[in-house]
Amino acid sequence: MPRGTSVRHPLAGLTRDFHKIGPLDGPIDPWMCSELDQHAAQVCEGITSSGSGINARTLGTYLHGFLDGCLERGWDSEAVEYDWETLRILAICRLAKDRGFVR
Repeated sequence: MPRGTSVRHPLAGLTRDFHKIGPLDGPIDPWMCSELDQHAAQVCEGITSSGSGINARTLGTYLHGFLDGCLERGWDSEAVEYDWETLRILAICRLAKDRGFVR
């Protein structure tokens, strides 16, 4: 993990947890790669449209807001398939790894 990144940072914990259920390293199926790329682009657009840059803090803030919304809607992460919410979270985790915010 990069120096200065707290193990309690939401990106670190969630990336570690979601690595167990999602392909965050190595090759992935083309359909999932496309889905994750689209989600990542939407996340980046959502952050940068407010005038902010993409960094660990802004991505973590986005993640918190997204998860709060999921919980308010009653989303259950125990689903066996890759639903929209799971793909969005995987995309956030992948962004964090690709940008070097977590390992």
